[in-house]
Amino acid sequence: MKPIYISIKCNRCSREFVLLVEQQERFNGELRCPYCSSPKLYTEKATDNLKECMGSRVYKRIKGALREVK
Repeated sequence: MKPIYISIKCNRCSREFVLLVEQQERFNGELRCPYCSSPKLYTEKATDNLKECMGSRVYKRIKGALREVK
């Protein structure tokens, strides 16, 4: 079965974000980091479960939104 979620990490700012596979295919060569606009990205993990992509990091709710906490 094809994975649904992809965890991507930026080489420049070292931040991570999660995308749907469809979004990555749509922005194939034009995908950039949403934090620093760097095109240097690499794929960390591709899974069917969103919790598996988010499992290696710590998240906290701040004013109703999920934020990554270091």
